[in-house]
Amino acid sequence: MKHAAIIGTMLAFSALGTADALAQAEPVSFHWAPSPAFDGQGNPRSEAVGYQVWLRRDSGSPEQVATVMGDTVYTLQAEAGVVQRIRVCGFDLEGRISPFSEWSDPVYFEDEIRGGDGVPGAGALGGNYPNPFNPETRIRYGIPDDLATGDPVRLEIFGIDGRRVRTFAVDRTAGWHEVTWDGTNDRGVVQSTGMYVTRLVVGARVQTGKMTMLK
Repeated sequence: MKHAAIIGTMLAFSALGTADALAQAEPVSFHWAPSPAFDGQGNPRSEAVGYQVWLRRDSGSPEQVATVMGDTVYTLQAEAGVVQRIRVCGFDLEGRISPFSEWSDPVYFEDEIRGGDGVPGAGALGGNYPNPFNPETRIRYGIPDDLATGDPVRLEIFGIDGRRVRTFAVDRTAGWHEVTWDGTNDRGVVQSTGMYVTRLVVGARVQTGKMTMLK
């Protein structure tokens, strides 16, 4: 059997969580293309009757987490604070296994999707929702009521290569605020699929978070 390749990024994921949850796990649905019935020369292949689903958490070893029969979709209860990827392989009626697909794009979200409603005691990055996202995500940040006039406040997005992608105008008033990132840089150019880092500086306090943009 030819491998069951996961469909392109935009179709591979659809986040099913709700924006108001302080989530400990986020359901994320993965879809992939079925193993083809014929090879590149038109010769018939054994039909895949099911698929093994393998998961990698951060840089750990892959582990099989599910067997999907007669379908090409799997919903992962993605853990907060952990980078997760899946890959699949098909099997036929005789138990023969296809090669593995490529690993999916990473899924990552913070322990707290949203900040609280009161005034935080220090600068706070409340995470972003949705995560992964396409085409935009909301980033929540908190400003304390004791912020001095000269204290710096910056909210920025960086690529994982360290380049600064976007700098936001921030609200310095005490309380929780929200900005929307549409996946573009400071010049309005749409950025590529991948992982990005949000960085909030409030006075001497620096916080970061990770998010994944899909297309």
